[in-house]
Amino acid sequence: MKVLVVHPHLDALGGSEVLTSILVRELQTFGHELVVVTRARRADLFPNRGKVRYVYFRRFQETGDIVFDKIRSILITIHNAITRHAPDVVLIMIQEPIYALISKLIKPSLGVSMYIHFPFEEELTVEKIRIFLGMYRFPGRYESLFHIADLHMTNSAYTARALHANFRIESNIVYPAIFWDYYGDEPALTKIPGPSIISVGRFVPHKRLDVLIKLFKDVVKKEVPEAELTIVGIPDPRYREYYESIRELAESVKDVTLVDRSLNPSEMIRIYRSARVYVHMRIGEHFGMAPLEAMSQGVVPVVPRQSGFAEVIKHGICGYTYESDEECIRYAIDLLKKSKSSYYKMRRRSYIRSLLFMPDRFAAELEGYLRILVH
Repeated sequence: MKVLVVHPHLDALGGSEVLTSILVRELQTFGHELVVVTRARRADLFPNRGKVRYVYFRRFQETGDIVFDKIRSILITIHNAITRHAPDVVLIMIQEPIYALISKLIKPSLGVSMYIHFPFEEELTVEKIRIFLGMYRFPGRYESLFHIADLHMTNSAYTARALHANFRIESNIVYPAIFWDYYGDEPALTKIPGPSIISVGRFVPHKRLDVLIKLFKDVVKKEVPEAELTIVGIPDPRYREYYESIRELAESVKDVTLVDRSLNPSEMIRIYRSARVYVHMRIGEHFGMAPLEAMSQGVVPVVPRQSGFAEVIKHGICGYTYESDEECIRYAIDLLKKSKSSYYKMRRRSYIRSLLFMPDRFAAELEGYLRILVH
């Protein structure tokens, strides 16, 4: 099977880019050929090897109308990719239906599928619209075109419900995966870390890392004086002021460590293995790969009940789900104070649960749906 994979910004570092990298690598091992259309790519996530060709959006002299310029580039690039490489199916790895429309305009008989992380762009503001357009993204303009794709896949029931409630579109749930690196050496589950909390995410307001630091200072440290908090993330240029405020806040609180750079899996594994609790503060997260990474290293997660990730947590068995900040911190403190024997049971179950999210399972499920569309 030859698959045309579309993701407009594989030079960025986020969940959708990582997931596309996992998919491309796995589909190659399954023996499929891939043609990947994007504006640019990270060489570490998308090495130039195997049965994969990269096609980049063509650049033309700008007219002054950025929407026209970007769509013209997309149209010509995808037209050339389809006519030159003759794919059997198209897979769009981000919620941009303009790519489905253009693929269908070029070849109506070609099956088109879309993997939707969430049907709305939650970080969109008027001030940032040109940034999205520069990334060949058009949020807020083409959501009515979701139905053009022949098949829809979503990353959680949380996202599937949002897609159906707003657009009356049924979808197939395919939970994400994390890199094979996290399943290399099994963590020493009987070795219990000290009273430490970790949280991972971009430094953007809706991740609520400032709330976590304040709760750690005002509540956790009073209950568990020896507790430590590590926050790992990368600054987002759209929210530079927020990052600076987080950095200053972290520096003002004892036992808070801020790691503000991109880390490879081996570095992340080392940090995860030093933590006892993973806390996710964002409410309404459609899914989160960092909690999965933490669980694969035996860390017990505490995540919002209002999120896609809560679907994979058995409350009180392999982690906790919470409704309020107060409940979140109560569960975190409970895990910090648990006896080694009690904590070990949850730690082991958390690790075992993470084994459901290996790359080959993710790619195999996607492959199965893609085959439905191949004539």
